[in-house]
Amino acid sequence: MSAALLAAAHTATSAQTSAAFPVGMQQLDYVADGNRHLAVTMFYPAAVRERAAARFVMPFFSNLELYNDAEPATGGAKRPLVMFSHGRGSNGLYYAWFAEFLAARGYIVVALNHYRANTYDSTIAYLANKLWQRPRDISLTISYLLNNPSWGRLIDASRIGVAGHSQGGFTALWVAGTTINPEKYLAFQRGWRNNQMVPDYLRNELPLDASPALDVHDKRIKAAFAMAPGIVQAFGMDEAGLRQLKVPAYITVGAADTQAPPAENAEFAARHAEHAEL
Repeated sequence: MSAALLAAAHTATSAQTSAAFPVGMQQLDYVADGNRHLAVTMFYPAAVRERAAARFVMPFFSNLELYNDAEPATGGAKRPLVMFSHGRGSNGLYYAWFAEFLAARGYIVVALNHYRANTYDSTIAYLANKLWQRPRDISLTISYLLNNPSWGRLIDASRIGVAGHSQGGFTALWVAGTTINPEKYLAFQRGWRNNQMVPDYLRNELPLDASPALDVHDKRIKAAFAMAPGIVQAFGMDEAGLRQLKVPAYITVGAADTQAPPAENAEFAARHAEHAEL
């Protein structure tokens, strides 16, 4: 799997292929568009002296070696950037194992907490009818980091990739260039608007508008890696839209996955995206 991740980031020739760095971790947040609070966790090659940085202990991931707020390793070329999009209602820290692997090999990895669609702060609108906000989070954060005095100087803006799992998997394909069918996306939105399991007062506020979802491509992204992408066809990613993906993409899924059945999701995407490999 390690070779697949490095290939997906499209920078294997210049990044380390074996663990060469201790991994620093820094949590930061910023405000975009006036009131859009976005929180991310940075994982990066760190300059760690013995006992000079505090270990960050994570429940369930006790085998990870992460140094909280350690100084980034400097010197040499700028580093490739990988943006990571979590699954539905999840959060970026749940994927620290993925981020640590890449950061130890020379990448800067940014694990997002998607706005109003994460473990700690979520609403049905952002979990369902406003899915286009997910790729927007990625683009806003790329811009923020490239313009940040501390991080911008470390990032190679010509080597930016995106990765994600489940809803984050289709988000990765989406922001990398895949387009969606507006009529199918509207049907997806109507499905939630008519879902009797959702309280009336929430359903009535769900938007029916595909237009914001039609142009989320970020041309700064040069490669995509999608783990078990879900609801690919259900929300409007069809054959024509997948053919718009022009950057290298690697897609992986468990053969017996029942949450994101391969035939209608990962296999479908790989079959119709010319530059994708399953």
